[in-house]
Amino acid sequence: MRLKTRQLFQYNGTHQSCNFLFFPEKSGKTVYHKIIHFEDAKRDANMFNLRRIQVVSISILFSLALTSCETARRQSGSPSSQARRSLATHTVAPGETLWRISQIYDVPLATIVRANGINDNATLTMGQKLSIPQAAAPHQPITLFPSKKWQYIIIHHTATEEGSSLSFHQSHLAKGWDRGVGYHFVINNGEGEKKDGFVEVTPRWLKQEDGAHCKASDMNIKGIGISLVGNFNDHGVSTAQMDALVELVNKLRKYYKIPMSNILGHKDVEGSNTECPGSKFPWTEFRKRLK
Repeated sequence: MRLKTRQLFQYNGTHQSCNFLFFPEKSGKTVYHKIIHFEDAKRDANMFNLRRIQVVSISILFSLALTSCETARRQSGSPSSQARRSLATHTVAPGETLWRISQIYDVPLATIVRANGINDNATLTMGQKLSIPQAAAPHQPITLFPSKKWQYIIIHHTATEEGSSLSFHQSHLAKGWDRGVGYHFVINNGEGEKKDGFVEVTPRWLKQEDGAHCKASDMNIKGIGISLVGNFNDHGVSTAQMDALVELVNKLRKYYKIPMSNILGHKDVEGSNTECPGSKFPWTEFRKRLK
């Protein structure tokens, strides 16, 4: 994916949101990116230095801007920078990079590199274990990409009592889905390594790919798939999961201008034949909390 001139992106970080505008200017095999940070316009001109990078993927472009955003937040003495910290062990999930993991735990990338004896260009392997020194409570950065394709949000349950983006990636590959995990987001329930309510962003969202979560009514093409770990025919949604779902859906629907009527359970999609996300999913509470 190559950036168009003056393309705006939004990033929702651990404690603040940042908007960035990229100005690409071709120069051989490299691109100069002038990054403007809008949120602090009153403080200064908000013009970061020109950066020279190889155009490899969209994630690299975000890495430059978002590192600037998060560094400024840490230096300002945000809540996460002063909260109690501890050594954490992180299992690499599908689509995760060192940069994203550093943002999840609010720890400088260089610190993670040193602690694990790797270099900052290392290719991570799904399932790989990393030590994260002085980690804050994990919180997933949500990147919002400019797009007109997302018209619906489809809510699912996994119908399993445990799982994660990694385990669903493996099970979906076993089903013959060549791109693995079919959801765009997975919200954990605390039964595994990931904490209750932790949101995992899958490669399908990071690459803005079609989902593999709801074939009916072409929702794989136009619907964002969010799955909560659990079987909500047997029990309800945890408080942490509901909080995370409400926060995520509000961000997505506001950014993509998705009407409330287009936020559906899998079973409510025309042409579907399923009970997903389960008879005990609290629709009344959920809809009341959307704003």
